[in-house]
Amino acid sequence: MSLQIDEPENKIVNKFSLFALGFRPFFYFAAVFAPLLILTWLSLINGKFTTISQYYSPVGWHAHEMLFGYTVAVIAGFLLTAVGNWTGVKVISGRRLILLSVVFLLGRLAPFITELPLWVIAVSDLLFIPLVAIIIAIPIVRARQWSNIIFVPVLLLMAAANLAVHLSAMNIISLPVVSGSRAMLYLVILLIVIMGGRVIPFFTERGVAGVVTKKWNFIENLLPLSILLLALSDLLYGDRPVTGYVALLTFILHSTRLYGWYHHKIWQVPLVWILQVAYGWFIVGFILKSLSVFHFSESIFSLHAFTVGGIGIMTLGMMARVSLGHTGRDMKINRLMVLSFILINIAAIFRVLVPIFFPESYLQWVQISAWLWIGAFVIFLLVYTPMWVNVRVDGREG
Repeated sequence: MSLQIDEPENKIVNKFSLFALGFRPFFYFAAVFAPLLILTWLSLINGKFTTISQYYSPVGWHAHEMLFGYTVAVIAGFLLTAVGNWTGVKVISGRRLILLSVVFLLGRLAPFITELPLWVIAVSDLLFIPLVAIIIAIPIVRARQWSNIIFVPVLLLMAAANLAVHLSAMNIISLPVVSGSRAMLYLVILLIVIMGGRVIPFFTERGVAGVVTKKWNFIENLLPLSILLLALSDLLYGDRPVTGYVALLTFILHSTRLYGWYHHKIWQVPLVWILQVAYGWFIVGFILKSLSVFHFSESIFSLHAFTVGGIGIMTLGMMARVSLGHTGRDMKINRLMVLSFILINIAAIFRVLVPIFFPESYLQWVQISAWLWIGAFVIFLLVYTPMWVNVRVDGREG
């Protein structure tokens, strides 16, 4: 199988198209922020500076920006593009997309402007997710595609979680800042569970010849509910046994789903195995969550199985695939991107699994993981930026 991207030279036009479709600017922002945020975090843990802003604590900033910065950029790029496909209506482009991008960037920059009132910092970040929800809701409602309306309330719940973060940061409520970020983590997992159930088996069957995935409707109906139950149990009861049992049940249910998707032929197609491996990291997170409740592991390991492993790998794989399809390219990646996929998985291994067995060198493993993550996304940024900023290779709009 060839791993080279076919780009007919006579079809590539040098025209700036970063704001032609939603995935382009927001995947670009995500690809820039992913290594930049971790480089900044490395500087913090190495003591090169002790604070990141007067608004957030260092841990609060790291959690917030990885979820509400990097991850939300990927979600926005995906939904602003996918809704156009679902409804047949181009959702947002041009000047309106530029304005939406400015809103997103203001939320990232405002906490560093010390002269701004706290409420301005909060509002500058809180605007973005509701705007995305409104933008995607309009064509979904007009097209009466009620099966897709689920993404609007999920986005609004994400906005509520972000509000909780900001109210905590401003000391308006006594909730720890990380509680809002923890709620957001589960909402992201819920979104991936819903979308993954739609696209991963489809991509698997389309991408791997002769493979037919399996699903059990009874199990499928329980999967989103299992995430909601785990979220409520964790947020309301913390590390009480009920959370451990719910996490164990969640592990069993999602393992069954992945078993139905898996076929040994997926290893021939990087754009397929990356998505299934990413889903597998969520399953690792569920069992580690259960083990941590019963004091066989530390909760930090389940957290990073969800984030570095599940969210990091899934978003990288989805951005890689979506960008190829929507720039008119074949669903094939080059060897550099295969390396990127490998590096991010090794990053997850060093952040989650290696410290479990060799805890005495924990900080060393964290730093190795961080540099592997940075390397994976620098490769991604270098390979994909030309696709995002130039017109489609087939000359079509988008």
